[in-house]
Amino acid sequence: MTIQGQILYEAQKLCRETGTAMIWITHDLAVVAGLVDKICVMYAGRIVEQGAISDVLDNPVHPYTVGLLGSVPGHNTRGERLYQIPGMTPSLLNLPTGCAFQARCPRADEACTAEPNITQPLANRNVRCFHPYLQEAAE
Repeated sequence: MTIQGQILYEAQKLCRETGTAMIWITHDLAVVAGLVDKICVMYAGRIVEQGAISDVLDNPVHPYTVGLLGSVPGHNTRGERLYQIPGMTPSLLNLPTGCAFQARCPRADEACTAEPNITQPLANRNVRCFHPYLQEAAE
């Protein structure tokens, strides 16, 4: 952890000194939460949700983002089992038609057999989904 912290510090320092941006690709949401201003969540090689880090982590709208955050330790009651997204990630060599997440999604229906476009259902929030959790994000 000490080495990781030092690397993150140096990367941020370099960005500040040069006035550049950084793209950080990781599965470590704890690192992302303290490092970035904006986040893109990807599933099967495509961006499914994009927005300010606090908006996406506090009020996810894509079903994959909801499941992903539900599977992170610390989001559950102590002693409670972590949420597990059902099914398996599809092969990137043989993606299903339509939404790549549909086989694992609790909200999937007939519409999901078509490829969803990226929309902006909330201010400064992009999502690739026919059935985002909009009511929950607005609260």
